[in-house]
Amino acid sequence: MDTKRPLASKLKGKKVVVKFGGSSIGGAAELEQFAQDISFLVSLGIRPIVVHGGGPEINDELKRRGLAVKKIAGLRITDDATLEVAADVLCAINHQIVEALEGAGLKVVGMAGAECDTVRCKKIAPTNAKDENGKEVSVDLGNVGEIIRVDPARLNLLAASGFVPVIYPICSAGKGVIMNVNADTMAAHIAKAVRSQELILVTDVPGIMRVFGKEETIIRSATVDEIDALIADGIVSGGMIPKVEACMIAVKGGVARAHMVCGRQKSVIVDALLSDEAHGTVITR
Repeated sequence: MDTKRPLASKLKGKKVVVKFGGSSIGGAAELEQFAQDISFLVSLGIRPIVVHGGGPEINDELKRRGLAVKKIAGLRITDDATLEVAADVLCAINHQIVEALEGAGLKVVGMAGAECDTVRCKKIAPTNAKDENGKEVSVDLGNVGEIIRVDPARLNLLAASGFVPVIYPICSAGKGVIMNVNADTMAAHIAKAVRSQELILVTDVPGIMRVFGKEETIIRSATVDEIDALIADGIVSGGMIPKVEACMIAVKGGVARAHMVCGRQKSVIVDALLSDEAHGTVITR
């Protein structure tokens, strides 16, 4: 056994889902490192499935096209123009990731969740929020979907055939309708559907912190019940809630461990999956 990678043999032949976005990876050098990490996992007989988002890049492209980032009560509205931009940007990011992975010697298939009806969604219900006056309002988020089904057949076939699927969260709502969905949530549902051994969310923070911004307060491990308590106590809040909720969807669905790690740390994906050392936050059942 490789003493530096004690968990490598346990993951051989297993699927792992890795989700990241542009803000967590950085520039070309970081993307190249990411590709090398995925290549290393494949060399050990592990079968990674990559899911990515692209929120910051979508905002940048909206501004470049002279389109406003529309928000109501702090929630982004995905109108038809915004959806078109999101689809274009996510497709472009997908091509970049595919090229990087191919450059690392891997066989890769890039795809939207909508392809082959792999990820089916429905329009998300209006969300309750408070406006600038503190008044509760109902907000229609537009072309935003919530996942209702994942068909794992194509992903399982690709992984078993030695390909790395790279998926972005433009999904089918049926009858030719597409919607944008949360990439963290999609990664969790995919991990559950393909019976992934592990889920790893690569973020721009080092994990769940009891005191935000203080790395010495990182919570290294937590159960689903403990996460519920952290949300109730306000320790997990804001943009971290969808991420930890995604982790809970995965582990409740049979994934052994869900990790939240910082993409700025070199080879953090490999280290989190294959070593006994603590990296970020690990959530278990």
